[in-house]
Amino acid sequence: MLVAHLSADNPPKTLKIMFTSLLLCTHGTAGAKQAEHLVFADLYPKNPEISVTVLTIIDQDWQGMTGDDWLNSSHTHTTFLDHVQKQMQEENEEDWQRIRKQYPSAKKALFVGMVGPIEETIAAQARQRNCDLIVIGPQRESKRLFNLTMEKGLRSRMNTIALHKILPCPLLVAPLNADAD
Repeated sequence: MLVAHLSADNPPKTLKIMFTSLLLCTHGTAGAKQAEHLVFADLYPKNPEISVTVLTIIDQDWQGMTGDDWLNSSHTHTTFLDHVQKQMQEENEEDWQRIRKQYPSAKKALFVGMVGPIEETIAAQARQRNCDLIVIGPQRESKRLFNLTMEKGLRSRMNTIALHKILPCPLLVAPLNADAD
């Protein structure tokens, strides 16, 4: 709910902004989990009639993985890519199960996995599903290589400037929670 003062002469008026369809973009990182929490613990309970689509995007860049020494044929390359895609889908399914278990209201959500350019896929899915709002997690600070620890989740970075240029609806970035590291 948004509260706004329309003028100094008028008392404050409450404006309730209603969204009917929300696109939650997540990929299992700490920042994405903050977006999940915002949607399923805060926004959805206040608006249970809202339609939520949970979108996990695997950046298309992984499809270019090749090696001239061990991928000796196109068949081997195709078999390898099929294996990687299957593995990524299984990891998405595990992450979606975590969300459903943690947030019972998520059982009503539609879960979608896509492979493609991140920014274009977000915009296309929001447009295709007639979403009123897109929710993403806060940008996380990159850790230095000597300080790097392996964490769950996909590591692709989004170009937010490119995303802003093609957004079909408002974008909500979940607040950064310093304790989530």
